[in-house]
This record gives sequence, structure tokens and C-alpha cells, in this order.
Amino acid sequence: MKSKSKKGLKCLLAVAAVAVIAVIVYFTSFHNADILKIENGRVKGIKPTWLVGTTVENGETTYVKLGDINTPKDYKAVSGAEDTDGDPITTGFVFVGKKPDQNPGTVTVEHWKGSPEDALALEGASSFTLEAAETAEAETAYCALVKEPAGEERTISLYLASPYPDACIRVTASMPAENTEEEVLTLAQAAALKVTPGKQISPLAADFKLNFLDDNRWNYLLNGLLVTLEITLAAVLLGVVIGVIVATVRSTWDQNSENMHKGPGKAILGFFNGICNIYLTVIRGTPVVIQLMIMYYIIFASSRNGVLIAMLAFGINSGAYVAEIIRGGIMSVDRGQLEAGRSLGFNYVQTMRHIIIPQAMKSVLPALANEFIVLLKETSVSGYVAVKDLTKGGDIIRGVTYSAFMPLIAVAIIYLIMVMFFTWLVRKLERRLRNSDH
Repeated sequence: MKSKSKKGLKCLLAVAAVAVIAVIVYFTSFHNADILKIENGRVKGIKPTWLVGTTVENGETTYVKLGDINTPKDYKAVSGAEDTDGDPITTGFVFVGKKPDQNPGTVTVEHWKGSPEDALALEGASSFTLEAAETAEAETAYCALVKEPAGEERTISLYLASPYPDACIRVTASMPAENTEEEVLTLAQAAALKVTPGKQISPLAADFKLNFLDDNRWNYLLNGLLVTLEITLAAVLLGVVIGVIVATVRSTWDQNSENMHKGPGKAILGFFNGICNIYLTVIRGTPVVIQLMIMYYIIFASSRNGVLIAMLAFGINSGAYVAEIIRGGIMSVDRGQLEAGRSLGFNYVQTMRHIIIPQAMKSVLPALANEFIVLLKETSVSGYVAVKDLTKGGDIIRGVTYSAFMPLIAVAIIYLIMVMFFTWLVRKLERRLRNSDH
């Protein structure tokens, strides 16, 4: 019964943790509702993909995705505009021709707090239909066409329908006065066809789409995860090899130095023991990120294979900790085992290889597995030497989208899932080892 109650408590805690994270993500994402980063009136970082507005329903403000926007042909985005009411949302984009010397005109796509009926009530307005554009409620987009007063420029506005009140889209095309009205209308139509109005979207979904789905940015995390696992596996194997050698030298010196006769053998063993002590002191006494940067920028300055250098750096670092783990396991094996091996005709090396080290490895295996988990998290500093690991992948997404919350939380959750999985494997291993002792 106690075991079942513990499992039930763990499940309850897990569900509660997930619920808390979901609530935090949802409410925090409202602050990230400015889908595009606007700096000094210019769109930064990514192409204008969304137009977002707000509408009031039943006294509550609802965030509405007014449309997916693609840049009109031969035009480029030059600026964005925030909502005049001060809402933390991007609500407009301005497009100009890629070749300004040809003066192809300007297109503005923006949120308009009104309805198609309001647009039709404007002076010079008339009904208009875009056959190739779709809304959430109809196969064709119902529009109001408004011709602005002629002046230095000819301007035509199309007000696209939306199923939400106060959430229309206004597409305005402006061209020099010498252009015909048909040319201006063609430009306005071409821009309007790039917009699909009438889809509601939550800030959380918007942030998720921006950071992971647009331009397949999830590939940064997937590729980074593979690099992280690759570095970790190679480093732990190298660390075990180094650790076994160092632990064997140190434990041999600790157990036999007092009984050894003076001579070349003792001098050589003492020399290697001194080297091992220096190695352990330096590696365990300096931060791993400093060791990584020394390896990349000094020792292997002529190489730019960051992944291989990271494997070596983390493997050498891990070897110091693995050495002390294995040395503790060797020292815990009863000395009678060594004497029994020698009585069977084994020399010292054979005794260590066939009797002592296998027993020591069995007792320290859980500790080595935990070292693997620690190493998995330590590799997150690989980005300091331009290695595109999991953490760097999340940082790249953050740099592109100017949205820090979603990619960094995703990276943290991926690490947490991996650590929980490997911790579960370690616990199963520990149970297996305990069962095999009986």
C-alpha cells in the first residue's frame, strides 16, 4: 500500500508541476504578444508573418490573428507600427519596392478597428470581392474598397472582412499620381491576396508557431540535441578510460608505496602518481568552461572542429571525477581479494584486471551513471566555442525571433526530460545490482 501511495503522490506532483508550468507559459506569453520585434519603427529579425489585433467580446479583450501576411512580389518590409492604443502587439507593416528608383509605390497592411459596414459608410466606398482570398467564414473575402482623394499619390484602400468585431484588416496601396487607378487597384489586390483574415489565435499558440514552426526553427533544437548527446557519449567514454588508468595508478601507489623497495619501479610509479595528482588538482580546481575555451582558443587554435574539441575537453574533465569514483571503488575492495589473486598465480596487473577492477566497477556503476547525467548538463556551455548544441540552438531561435521565453523554456524542458529518463535508468540499474547480490 505504501508503494502505491508513493506512486500516486508522485503522479499528483507531476500533474501539478505540469499545470503550474502551463499557467506560467500561458500568462507570460501575453507579454510576448508583440509577434515581431519593432525597433525604431523598423521590423527586426524576421519576415512579417502575422498581423495581430484585439477585439472586445463580452467585456473581455481577445487577441485575434487578423491574418497571415507574405511580402508582396517585388516588395520588402521596411517598418512596422504598434497599435495606437498602446497594446503590446504589432498591428501593421509597411512594404516598399526593392528598387526604389523605379518608385513602385508603397503598401501598408494594418489593423482597423471597425467593420466592413463601417468601411462601406466611408466617402467613396464601394463593395468589392477578392475571389482568390479566403476568410474563416467564407470561401471569398468580402471587402470594402475606398478610393482616397487624389493628390501627389493615388491611394486605394481595401477593408477585408473579419468574423470578429473591430478586427478588420486595411490594405492600402499608394502610387505616384501618374499611375492609373487600375495599377493602384492591382497593387492593392496583390497585397490583399497575401492576407488571410479571420483566424483567432492565443498568444501561446502565436509564440509557439513563431519560435518552432516558422522556417522549421525546431530543427535548431533537434540538431542541437543530437550534438549534445554525441558530445556527452564520447566524453563519458573518454572519461572512463582516463579515469580507470588514473585510478589504477593512484590506488596502486596508495596501497603499495610503503611496502615497495626503493628502485626504478617505485620511482616510475611515484612519477606517474605525481602526474595524476597534478592532473586531478588542475582539472578539478578550474571551471570546465575555462578548460573548454583553453582547448579551443589556445591548444587547438588552428582547428575549428568545435564538436571534437568539446568531446576532448569534457572527456578530460570527466576523467578527473571518474578517477576518484573508481579509486574509491578499488580501495573498497577487500585486500584479501588481491592476495587471493596472487596466490592463484596472477601477477599484479592481471589481478587488478580480472578480480579487483570488475568488483570495483560493479560498486561504482551507479555513481558513474550519475556522472553521465552531470556531464550531460555540463555540455550546455559548448556554445562558448561556437558549438551548436541544444542550448545554443535555443539561443539561436531567441536571437532570430526576439522571444526569449519559449525557446529557453523548451531547452530546459528537454534537458529535464533527458535527466529524468537517465535517472530512471540509473535507479533500475541500482535495483538490478542489489538483486544480484542476493
